[in-house]
Amino acid sequence: MVKIIESQNRFGTMNEKSVRLSNITEEDKELLCFMHHMELKDLKTYDLTKDKKLIFRVHRKNLGQYFGFDGNHMFMADQKKHDGSFFEVTSNYVKAHPYGWTDIPEDILIVTSETPNVVIGHPVADCPVVMMCDKKQKVSAIGHCSGEFIDRQLPYMIAEVLQKEYGSNAKDIFAYVSASAGPNWFYDSYPKWAKDSSIWKNCITYDHENKQFHINIKPAVLMQIIHSGVLPKNIQFNMDDTITHPAYYSNHASSKKGGNQPEKNGRHFAGLYYDEEDSAKVKILKPRKR
Repeated sequence: MVKIIESQNRFGTMNEKSVRLSNITEEDKELLCFMHHMELKDLKTYDLTKDKKLIFRVHRKNLGQYFGFDGNHMFMADQKKHDGSFFEVTSNYVKAHPYGWTDIPEDILIVTSETPNVVIGHPVADCPVVMMCDKKQKVSAIGHCSGEFIDRQLPYMIAEVLQKEYGSNAKDIFAYVSASAGPNWFYDSYPKWAKDSSIWKNCITYDHENKQFHINIKPAVLMQIIHSGVLPKNIQFNMDDTITHPAYYSNHASSKKGGNQPEKNGRHFAGLYYDEEDSAKVKILKPRKR
């Protein structure tokens, strides 16, 4: 079975750099106090720098325990090539990198049913993660789709990799798009990354009253997935708005112009993995409400 997961903010921020006093969990606070013989009040002025890696590892461990995989076996792509390149995380690669989270420069990650319980995904704030699963070939692909990567047609390229490199038929592909910023995501000027006007027609609109450019990325992603040949009935979006929904982090909401909410500063994780059950099935998992 392919298990699609979204951590929300349940387990704390999901990358090392974004660990801050404003977003650490109660468990993190207890751990820090125990380790450094402090009281909770001492954390207000504590420098987290040397503990960020440890806190992130704890977040991964807790995420894995909750969803049923080894939190060490999580991999993401650094997306440095910007050309639709892909990398398959194989069993041999996992053996060579048992703690995961390695430097993978490609744009798209692949995992198959031959590598169960190995997670591919991305820590994100307002950007969607596009995931595609071929139920027949038992292969899945994933990519973090920022505005820049949508402009480069990465959602289309994810399907293209499955079809060209793994022999997938578009009608056998299930596509899932994680939570992302809603239409109130705005820039004060027209975004420099929006270079292909055909992609952004009706997706970037000017608010004359507030003098802002509003970006609606969901329809831009949808059109690329449909153009790739994936059937509309096989496409599912998480319609949660990361800016306004309290269960998600948001760069926009944490910024001064977007609301100045420090607790929204961080990264949630969106990704997938195969378990050892029927790999022709797909199940979408989110944390239960506390």
